[in-house]
Amino acid sequence: MKKRSWLSLLIFLATFMYAVVRYNAIKGVPWIDLPFFISNKAIALSAIVFIALSYALGSLARFWPRIFAPTLSARKFLGLLGFSLAAIHGFISLLIFSSAYYPKFFLESGKLTLTGELSLLFGILAFFVFSLVAISSMPAVAKSMEVKRWLAVQRIGYLGLVLVLLHVFFMGFEAWLEPSGWPGGLLPISLVAAIVIALVLLIKVTALIFPKRG
Repeated sequence: MKKRSWLSLLIFLATFMYAVVRYNAIKGVPWIDLPFFISNKAIALSAIVFIALSYALGSLARFWPRIFAPTLSARKFLGLLGFSLAAIHGFISLLIFSSAYYPKFFLESGKLTLTGELSLLFGILAFFVFSLVAISSMPAVAKSMEVKRWLAVQRIGYLGLVLVLLHVFFMGFEAWLEPSGWPGGLLPISLVAAIVIALVLLIKVTALIFPKRG
């Protein structure tokens, strides 16, 4: 348990420092935006990393059981931690969601742009999917479900990852196409999140295509 906690703390600190260095130190975002706006970016990325890890470990254990099989017990911890951070991210986003913080999501009339609406839509759908997964992970709920049904609910988390991928794509794809504008050459956090999710999905597809290794 201590190892999980320390690893989780290190991952969060790494994402937090990345956000601070990229946005505050290099890009010049005012430090008064650190408590909510910048921290929210780190929380969002951490949530994605933890959830992604919870799903990647199963596939990795299929190829390298000696290395990753002992880590399978951490999947529930990582998944629920990621979901908790995602909930915090959603709450903070609602508090600061305005043209002052996210001007590209709003028209002059104050209405959302198509990109803004799509990003929000996929984010909400992803949170709903992961809510189902989290609820099914509760001991009382898990015991009341058949194993096949429980596994089916857990596996829809991959749909949730796809939805998050779409969420971050519509949120930041314009910046992805302009690497010359990346502060310090550092990737946008939305692109980092997309890469993490893409890797997990690739690992899963590979695990489905190729047989287990001994």
